[in-house]
Amino acid sequence: MISKILIKLKIFFNHKSVFWFQGKYNSWAEALSNAKGYSDLAIFEKVKNSVMKVKTGEAIFERDSVAFDKQEFAYPLSLYLFYASTALQNELTVLDFGGSLGSSYFQNRALFSCLKQIRWHVIEQDHFVEFGKNELESKQLQFSNDFNTLLFDSNYRIALFSASLQYIETWRQLLEDISKSEIEFLILDRIPILKQSQNTIITVQHVPSYIYEASYPCYLFNQYELEELVLDSFDKVFELPGMDNLKLKGIEVQYKSVLYRRKKAEKF
Repeated sequence: MISKILIKLKIFFNHKSVFWFQGKYNSWAEALSNAKGYSDLAIFEKVKNSVMKVKTGEAIFERDSVAFDKQEFAYPLSLYLFYASTALQNELTVLDFGGSLGSSYFQNRALFSCLKQIRWHVIEQDHFVEFGKNELESKQLQFSNDFNTLLFDSNYRIALFSASLQYIETWRQLLEDISKSEIEFLILDRIPILKQSQNTIITVQHVPSYIYEASYPCYLFNQYELEELVLDSFDKVFELPGMDNLKLKGIEVQYKSVLYRRKKAEKF
């Protein structure tokens, strides 16, 4: 009896539903060749259907393609946004990189209704942007794929990556560009950090079918390597545990949410 239970446990803890990350690859291209890719239309369709429920009032917000009908704020992201908006005189001006169809905006907007100004700009793939512009755009929420122009628009003071930086092949160049911009606050939310001292890993994330059928390349970051590109220009304000708990067999991963603020120029 005991041996049968142990066998079942062994099968369970080696199953893809537990180990969402599969494999270690030498390059992004190699990982991509073993995945469907983030541009898979199955992802877009599931997100679109869920966010339309938000638009019609059937749901309050959408996260990772799932529609939620009860209010739930994103912590610690909402705390970081409050901190930044207070420092920016009750204004919330956000560039949301990889922000889907406004997931973080819709989830947290009720918290910020009293602010003087909200400008939330989602940077996404073309088909997300087209749908967002046609169905969801408002005075507060916009969509674009032109991050180069927006990044150096001084009207935006917060750069947000919520469960997105790890899926961007050119994340190093993007962080370098942000360091050169006028962005005041940088939020890296729900990012996977390797617990052990080893180089950043490229793997493939497999999403269970109960969410949607998809797989795409993903970075698991060495925190020192990540912050090497950030801490010359920004100070770390807060670092808190992230909400995710995904695994790669044999590798310890911890999700984190970190708020950085641009260093003040030294006075002589």
